[in-house]
Order: sequence, then structure tokens, then C-alpha cells
Amino acid sequence: MDHGSLVVAVHIGAGYHSTLKEKAYKSLIKKACLAAMQCLKQSSSAGDAVERAIQTLEDSRLTNAGQVECDASMMCSNPDAFGAVGAVTTICNPIQAAHAVMKAQGIGPDPQNGLVPPMLLVGHGAEQWAEANNVATSNDIRHLITPEALDKYARYMDQAFSTHPTQPDDDILLDTVGAVCIDSTGVVAAGVSSGGIALKYPGRVGEAAMFGCGCWAQAQNAQLSGCSVSGTGEQISRLLLAKLCAQKTSDIFAGLDETFAEFCTSSALSMYVERNAGLILLRKTENGSTGKL
Repeated sequence: MDHGSLVVAVHIGAGYHSTLKEKAYKSLIKKACLAAMQCLKQSSSAGDAVERAIQTLEDSRLTNAGQVECDASMMCSNPDAFGAVGAVTTICNPIQAAHAVMKAQGIGPDPQNGLVPPMLLVGHGAEQWAEANNVATSNDIRHLITPEALDKYARYMDQAFSTHPTQPDDDILLDTVGAVCIDSTGVVAAGVSSGGIALKYPGRVGEAAMFGCGCWAQAQNAQLSGCSVSGTGEQISRLLLAKLCAQKTSDIFAGLDETFAEFCTSSALSMYVERNAGLILLRKTENGSTGKL
């Protein structure tokens, strides 16, 4: 296998990351990248590698993916499939469930009864489906709530209802983590996982579970493109930001400039005083001659 054709990219969310935790964050990112790359070197699929990378981030106390309630999604270029779960609390690793939904959706309708497999499942139905499809669940949701998350919740409550300034070295970040991977067969997959912003409305489903919003993967015009997004979910969803960015036909850097110019000036977001989004975009020609992140 030509390991030079394997690609992994990971992000841990848009926002300000505390300089006091910089070394720990970089170590975690490296751990997630190495886990995904090991997966690819064992001839596993791009989807498997994305799941491995994001699961590493979901399991870490440093990144607050994997809190209550959770959203996650995954998309791959071959088969052209998307799968997501939203507002789930008992699924131990939401990205694992999203991957399972994507694989089922990629197979297509059941040849015997014609039933169309779901693309997005939410709440209790998603949790039942996950358990029936051998995705780990736990009814004790305390395993999802870390002491750091409880502390952050208390601080956000204080900030929301007081005039106390945010401390310079506090993390001010959004909770979506993600990854994009290309495997040895030339398939690109992208995924995201979100623990739900602090003070979120119960039942809210964010961009991490919505088609075209949190992640996008495609093979088109002899070019692979994969994108994973983080930011204010409602803003991202209004523009289908992942799809918008990945489908830009211009140079990757020009495409990024165009995407964020649209994001910053779109009338669809006129009700927002501030706009917040970040993403990773990976492109590679299908013959493997060039690749850019």
C-alpha cells in the first residue's frame, strides 16, 4: 500500500483555545490523527478512520464533544452516503452511531420490502436504533458529563446573567469536533460530533447532524473534497456551509475566501450581530498528484 496517499485532518472546534492548555490540545490532536492513520494503514475505510479520530476526541475531557445532548454526522464519497443522529443522550459515542446510519443508508432500500433506510435519526428513536445495531449505549448519562463540563456550565450561567468579564485564559470555544480522511482506495469521508452548546434548548438539533451543514464529502471532476465545520449551528445551517465550501470549483484558498465572504455578508444571517464559523477543507486530485488542506 502507498501510505503517501493516505490523508487525515482533524479539528477541535472554532473559538479561542486557552494558551494554558495549548500543549494538551496539540497532544490530543496528534493522538486523534495517529489513531485515524493507524486505521488507514490497516486498509480500513475512510469512514472507519473518521470514526476513530472523532471517537478519540469524544472520549477526551479536553474537548467537550460527547456531552448531553449530542449530535453527530458522517458523509463519504463512495458510496455517496450520509448518516446522522441528533439530540441523543445514551449513545456512548455518537459518531459511531452516525457512521452506522451512513453505512445502512448507503446500501439503499431493502430489496424485499422496499423500506428506505433513514438518513437522520433523533432522540429516543436514534438510541433504540443504535442499540439494535450494536452501537454501545448506557442509560447512566453521568458517564457523559465530566467535572469540567459542569464547571463550564456554571461559568456560562454566571456570564449569561451577570456583568463579570470573561477571563483571558478561559476557553471560549464551540463544542463541535471533526475529521476528514482519505483512504487507499481514493474515498474521502468527513464527520463531526457535537455535545450541544452550553445552555442549549432541550431537543435542539444543531449543524452537526444536518445534511450539508456540519460535514461534506464528494468526488467530482476528478477531485476529492472533504469539509468539517464548527461554529454557531443556526448560522451554519442557514447557508449549508460545509456543502457550500466543498463544492467551490475555484482554487482551495480562493474557495475559502469566497465561502467566508458569503458567510459574512449573507442577508440570510442579517439577524445576527456576530457571525461565527470555522472549518477544515481537504482537497486532493483523484490520481493523487496533488493535495491541499
